[in-house]
Amino acid sequence: MTERLQLTTFAGRPYEIVFEPPTRAETFYCVALHKSGSVLFDNIVKGLCAAAGQSYLDVEGQLFRQGLNFGHCDHLLLDFCGRPGFVYSGFRGLWQMMLLRRFRASRKLMLVRDPRDIAISFYHSMAKSHSVPADGPVRETLMGMRNEAATKGPSDYVLQGGVDGVFANFNAYANVTRGKASGEWKIYRYEDVIYSKLDWAKDIAAQLQLDLPEDRIAAIVAKEDVFPEKEDPSKHIRRVHPGGFRDSLTPEAIAYIERRCAGAMDHFRYAKEPAGQPQQVA
Repeated sequence: MTERLQLTTFAGRPYEIVFEPPTRAETFYCVALHKSGSVLFDNIVKGLCAAAGQSYLDVEGQLFRQGLNFGHCDHLLLDFCGRPGFVYSGFRGLWQMMLLRRFRASRKLMLVRDPRDIAISFYHSMAKSHSVPADGPVRETLMGMRNEAATKGPSDYVLQGGVDGVFANFNAYANVTRGKASGEWKIYRYEDVIYSKLDWAKDIAAQLQLDLPEDRIAAIVAKEDVFPEKEDPSKHIRRVHPGGFRDSLTPEAIAYIERRCAGAMDHFRYAKEPAGQPQQVA
């Protein structure tokens, strides 16, 4: 039976979280960097949970559709995210979740991507393709970011700090997983899974303890196995193949990203560009 949690923001704006009560005790959290294939990851997790009858909950997605994010909400929402029995997905940031004992103690799945590819994807998303809520403070923020991105090229956008918030998140992902017990985090790299989605989805199902036959998993993956014939900056699925940053960012912009994300790139095994590379498209 569907339940609704009715809450208000710090500013007094009402919102709700809709969910199906969980049916088992285990709790899992799925987190993904912005523009890391996060929507693909969430769609696969959601499809697997639906097929297995497991309670799935995308709190950030529900907030976004109401024009909100976690920063607008008080501790009652955070407390709700510590309830047992759900597969929580859709999380991009980590700062609020690290306050939860259940999050720290539970099994977590993480998706990361080369921050240089994230940067160019984030730029195009902000400039043209990212969905925008009908109203609310998040709409105002996104429209401001869209206007800013539309006045700059991708390299200038990066060099002037447009993606710094995402880079900070990338570094935070490295910090929370560095030195942790191997059983606590399952880390996926976009580059390792994007061409083998069925194997990836099978592993996700195993990590989430979902008992599903391979043909059911394959049917879920088939809906998400999209490779555009050509790049289209106006589309959400713009360019699937890794390494596209080399065609879009200057060496200066690439070096800027590598400096800001140096430790995290080493942690997640992303090699820096060799020195003396030829000039690329600005």
